[in-house]
Amino acid sequence: MNPIRMNRLALAALLALAPFAPEAIARSVVCESQNGQTQHCYADTRNGVTLAVQYSHSSCRQGQTWGTDNRGIWVSNGCRAQFDVGEYRSDRGSNNDSKAAAALAIGLIGAAAIASHHDRDRDRGRDDDRYDDRHNYQPYNDYNRYGPTQTITCESRDGRHNYCRNNLRGARVDMDRQLSRSPCRYGNDWGWDGGGIWVENGCRAVFSVR
Repeated sequence: MNPIRMNRLALAALLALAPFAPEAIARSVVCESQNGQTQHCYADTRNGVTLAVQYSHSSCRQGQTWGTDNRGIWVSNGCRAQFDVGEYRSDRGSNNDSKAAAALAIGLIGAAAIASHHDRDRDRGRDDDRYDDRHNYQPYNDYNRYGPTQTITCESRDGRHNYCRNNLRGARVDMDRQLSRSPCRYGNDWGWDGGGIWVENGCRAVFSVR
């Protein structure tokens, strides 16, 4: 059978399977700590919570600057982020119909994969040549982009402004661990620029640099 026709049949089978697939409902909640204060955001956390997107310069670390309780999600120390809250699933349609549709889809997808195997083999040689020319190719990850994580301790003595010089151009800075009893609120008690980290108002902390 023509591979293009088989691919179309596989797609049709997947569309037929869709009404029988479990319906998933995921919700997102944005929770923000303003001025370093603890903020509670109502959410149903019984099915778990995960951090999806961090918006703040301050670190969002589970158990330290964010977490959950019986009221919902809490954030502190300037953490601002979007959280994915649980997932609810409900089955529609009978088990027999679902199994039959799944078997049809799997069979047609497998046939389409076999039909296109020759095309993949033909293209593989071209892809190998492309990667052979890139001798320094490495998978992209945070290590390649920022380099290894380093730590800098910066302390405000007697509430005075202190500037800890370091070359931070192109880096990213987060507060790793607060050492002082005085609050360390990003933008109020600490901050950073390309030349270093500044602290004041008695803030003493260890900062991570990547």
